[in-house]
Amino acid sequence: MAAEPMAPNGLLERLERWRSRIREPALTLLLVIEFLVIFVLIPFYGMSVYTLRSTHVPIASGLAVATVAAIARGRIALILTLLSVAIAIGADILRYEWPSHLSALTFLFAVLAFLFIVTGVVGQVVFGPGRVTAHRVQGAVVLYLHFALIFAYVYALVLFLVPGAFGQLVVATDELVGGKLLYFSFTTLTTVGYGDIVPLHPFARSIANLEAIIGQLYPATLLARIVTLEVAARRE
Repeated sequence: MAAEPMAPNGLLERLERWRSRIREPALTLLLVIEFLVIFVLIPFYGMSVYTLRSTHVPIASGLAVATVAAIARGRIALILTLLSVAIAIGADILRYEWPSHLSALTFLFAVLAFLFIVTGVVGQVVFGPGRVTAHRVQGAVVLYLHFALIFAYVYALVLFLVPGAFGQLVVATDELVGGKLLYFSFTTLTTVGYGDIVPLHPFARSIANLEAIIGQLYPATLLARIVTLEVAARRE
């Protein structure tokens, strides 16, 4: 006798159980991916080893959608992620084929929206109820990396609106401007401040000050608390 087809409710329950099992390990995978992209692929691009122009947005979008699908606790985040990714890809194509201020601004805002959504989804898992695991600690590190990414795109928005906001070293038309702003964002977040790139516009300075404050408070408070809870849970 042929087996009866699985009821939709049963399939959804199995899917949700599977997602609950991979939700926290997905944070570790996301951390590995972001480390490779930020600290390996982007520097290679800056050395002209290869070009990211035609591939970075689709690849990053696919990984982002897969990650949100794995760890999000609701459908709204996934829908918003798909929407922001679709807008970002469309705007990215337009800004290279038919450059305009509108397409550039749309791309920046879409990427910022996407980063905020993914950061919120990761934060929900990291600071959600339940036992604190090593995966959650790694997710907290992902949040720290996201702060740098978000501020890098905020700086890009400021640079687009005020071309001289960071002096002559950082120019919006430079192909490597994204890497330079990400570098500046990390040096500001970690309060290293080498001084080769400096914010000159008052608004750029204000944003840099805010990032520096977050960079000091987050590791000393939330990240330290997560690590403490994980160590305590391991001893139990």
